[in-house]
Amino acid sequence: MYKNSNAKEKSLGIDMKITESGNSSPRVFNCKGHEEPSLTEFPSEVLQRIFSFLPYSDLFSSSLVCRMFRDNASVPVLWKKFPIPADEITQDDGLARLLSVLKLPRFRTMQHLDLNRVYMAMAKKKKGGKNRPVFADHSPDDEAKFLEVLEIASKLPLTWLNLSYNDLPSVFVSSPQFLSRLILNIPHVDLFATCRGQGASSDFIGNVLGNLTEASALHTVDLGGCDLDTLPIYLVTKLNYLTNVALEGAFMTKEQARAFLVDMAKGSKIKKFDIGCELIVDKDTYSDVFENLDPELVATALNNLEHVIYNKLKDAKGDCCDFPPDLHLERFLQVMGRNTKLKEVEMEENNFFFVAPEVVAKAFNNLEHLEMKPNPYNTSAQIVATLELMAQKTRLKYVLFEYEDLSWLNPGLVARAVVQVEQVDMKCGLSRAHVNAILREIGASSRIRRLNLRDNDVSKVPAHVRESAVKMLRREGGVVKLKQKGKKLYLKC
Repeated sequence: MYKNSNAKEKSLGIDMKITESGNSSPRVFNCKGHEEPSLTEFPSEVLQRIFSFLPYSDLFSSSLVCRMFRDNASVPVLWKKFPIPADEITQDDGLARLLSVLKLPRFRTMQHLDLNRVYMAMAKKKKGGKNRPVFADHSPDDEAKFLEVLEIASKLPLTWLNLSYNDLPSVFVSSPQFLSRLILNIPHVDLFATCRGQGASSDFIGNVLGNLTEASALHTVDLGGCDLDTLPIYLVTKLNYLTNVALEGAFMTKEQARAFLVDMAKGSKIKKFDIGCELIVDKDTYSDVFENLDPELVATALNNLEHVIYNKLKDAKGDCCDFPPDLHLERFLQVMGRNTKLKEVEMEENNFFFVAPEVVAKAFNNLEHLEMKPNPYNTSAQIVATLELMAQKTRLKYVLFEYEDLSWLNPGLVARAVVQVEQVDMKCGLSRAHVNAILREIGASSRIRRLNLRDNDVSKVPAHVRESAVKMLRREGGVVKLKQKGKKLYLKC
């Protein structure tokens, strides 16, 4: 796409050679000979406010207009969230070029920094061998430059740092305490796959967890894809000190996982726990480590959090009824329906087929946030039971319906369920009967405040029904808008 790296960097607003323009822009006169006011006459505060609304490519172009524009378009506050393409810069021109970019004055208040893959463990082929990869050491010069990059990062007011896929174990050997301090002083750090494979050491993660205290800035960490099985159990349990933890595809022992969940069940600071769809792998059996633990322990621990992402069957093939009943999932949902701290779960890829409809209904209606999406492992009876209970009694505050078609569901049932939730987003096709039923159901006893019917036409609904529904939705600060597009009318929030 780009003929050279300079062209690419210019398009991204990080050109290293900024040409100094004159102090003033050309004078402009109108047809009557009167001089038009110029943007250069605006105070710096006004110019910077205007520049704050520009995309970074336009912001960079503005800096080339004149010296005044350059000075005002280059203030660090405007560039604090600029996505420096560190991986691309490093691949094309090396770490030295990345260092030069990071040293630009405009980036001294940078808050987000993605250093993903800029210092990966190198692989090379054995001469005369079977092309099996072996890890090679980095050159001393590369290691020194990467350390300098990290030193610059340590002086920035970062709120997020991505170090995923980098060869951090080698850095830890030369600068153990520095690496730990860097990670602990940033609120959100991604360390995905930074220690995985034969010979990869997790010592630096152990050092970070060992120095983790309540006073540490670090509260969110991604350790997915990391080999954690060599860490002492007491260090693994310290993950409960954090607020958000991602462990998708990490390796653990059964004993580590049990101790981690026991502490989680007793009381954890974790609010969001992301296992994704690759699961936490049992180091000995290479299976889902949670499946090898007591279902009651897993259910109790996960229900003591606020947000769980846990999709077991995302890549599974075959008929859902061919899979054995998921006892862990069933027990998890039973506890969720009875007593839970959970507000949101992302588990739509799990096999709910053998779980009783009333169990699913109680569990989902005990949340605050629910996204109902197509899932071949859900039964129609479970969906109907969920809506029936939603119409009667629910804790839900937000529901997203993301189906292609809801015509198979009774319009009255859908309407009675929808109006008992504060915010509803209908990202699906609705029949005229469904639209009419929902708007007619909105009344004084409804809990709904925000309703987005998306691309469903409401023009065929009687005007008095629409007006009444809009009036009820706008009470107590509710938000709703009617938008005309040709002959069609849309209701959106």
